[in-house]
Amino acid sequence: MERVTYRPVRFAGQSTGSGPATCGQASMWLDITDKDPREAFFNPSGEVEAPAGLTVDDLLAELGALVGRHESLRTFLAEDAGGGLSQTVTGSGEFPVCLIDLGDAPESLWEELAERRKVVERLPFDLSAELPIRPTIFHGSGEPLAVLLSVAHTAADGGGVRNLVADLAAMAQARAKGLDRPPPPPARQPLEQARYEASAEGRRRLAGALNFWETSLATVPRTMFPTAPKPGPPAYHAAVLHSRAADLALNLQALRYDVSGTAVLLAATGLVLGAYTGMPACAVRLICANRTSEPERRAVACMIQGVLVSLGLGGTGFGDVVARAWPASVRAYRHGLYDRREVRRITRAAEQRRNVRLDLSCVFNDMREETRPDHRLAAHRTTRPQAADEAAVRAAMRDSVFRPEPAVEQETFALYAEDTPETLRLTLHADARHLDPDAVRAVLFGIERLLVESAFGEVRPEEVGALTGLAAPPREGRWLWHEGCWTDLDAVERMLGEVLDVRAARVETESGEDGKPRIAAHLWPARERLTADDAHAACMAALPGRQTAVAPHRYVIHPVTGTGEPG
Repeated sequence: MERVTYRPVRFAGQSTGSGPATCGQASMWLDITDKDPREAFFNPSGEVEAPAGLTVDDLLAELGALVGRHESLRTFLAEDAGGGLSQTVTGSGEFPVCLIDLGDAPESLWEELAERRKVVERLPFDLSAELPIRPTIFHGSGEPLAVLLSVAHTAADGGGVRNLVADLAAMAQARAKGLDRPPPPPARQPLEQARYEASAEGRRRLAGALNFWETSLATVPRTMFPTAPKPGPPAYHAAVLHSRAADLALNLQALRYDVSGTAVLLAATGLVLGAYTGMPACAVRLICANRTSEPERRAVACMIQGVLVSLGLGGTGFGDVVARAWPASVRAYRHGLYDRREVRRITRAAEQRRNVRLDLSCVFNDMREETRPDHRLAAHRTTRPQAADEAAVRAAMRDSVFRPEPAVEQETFALYAEDTPETLRLTLHADARHLDPDAVRAVLFGIERLLVESAFGEVRPEEVGALTGLAAPPREGRWLWHEGCWTDLDAVERMLGEVLDVRAARVETESGEDGKPRIAAHLWPARERLTADDAHAACMAALPGRQTAVAPHRYVIHPVTGTGEPG
């Protein structure tokens, strides 16, 4: 008997139709196509243990019914010539289910499931022609043990997968008990979500989000990494830290300041990242669930979108940063539903106004399911009555577990927070050109250390570097604080010489009408016909990847006369 086989499963949907893609679908589609569509963009997955008494055929039947009751699992996406994205929900068809026979070694289930998850989470989907679901049934000589559900990220986000897993578990339990299949959860389906977004209320919400983005983009730091990257292409890696101490300290401070744990963790992450980069403000994209109503919370769909927040890192203590992080994150989450293509348009416009390229490649995603600090602390005290005592929290730091992991994100910096029964799980994905493995380790343990120290004593922002052992890179040469970030005037000068046909280029600073510093470029062309507009267009085109440079505000074109180096 073959160890791995495939079975086709028929499905019949309860609804069909076509329409524009939702904001969540379109946003994830752009994330995938912006990167490499031949590679998977973290296909989320979840598992369901098979109840006793079922057969493999029983589970296959329930998988067919599962696809039939959730539109997102029967949706194809297509992009038109103008860049518009549409969704089509098919009514019937079939899909393959992978069966893995564990033979007489069912005890290897979870190891085998983990290995299968590594494969399916990185296997791309053809979203225009393939159903966005790949189930795997694990069985021991015909007796089903578990089902692994892997879906395309356009079909479901983390919350959507949890809903999918819960639905299949309820269906399988009912079948095992000989009961009727439970009705589908009262959830909003993607076509319904698209209709909501096109409604008067939806349009008002999208317009408010664009106004929020436009305001934020006008002042956000242009990058969190104003240093030249190490040579070579991006090299992504990741590591995870399991910390009981960080979990306790985080929730103690959420109670103290009467804020969400998200605000406390965001403040700690911002301060540690600021200590590493030398930035006095932190610009990150928060991942917004966009699930506020009950039909949204129950939906099997991709609804998450990243929304921008800029957080000042100054103050007399850690609490000051927390106090700013709380309203800043609430405002950002309120505007988490938006048209990604429109945000791209206003981003390009903001870049042109500011003479920069915005590098918004820092991500913060609080994925914890239990965000109520009192409940989280109560769970700790159930097993460890003194868990919240200072001595116990500090002692818990010795139990923290750190390990490298394969990277699935393609961002300069992406921090994910999840809860386990007794720990806070922090996973950091990074580009090694900016954060090598030692830096990733230092940042994760730095967040833990800052959370613990600030839980039992005040920590001033300027002390975070010494506390965590992180130091900003030295800045030698001519540096200018400009557009909320550090700019290397020597790098601007080099860029001019590299992208323009000039005998020489020199940059100087001058004061603008608003009193802010401006950069003037003096250019000595190698031949006639160089204009300021041409020079500016060439500089703007050359900015991606140049972390320390911006385009000058003014260009002075000197006449092409004489020979030799200009004075």
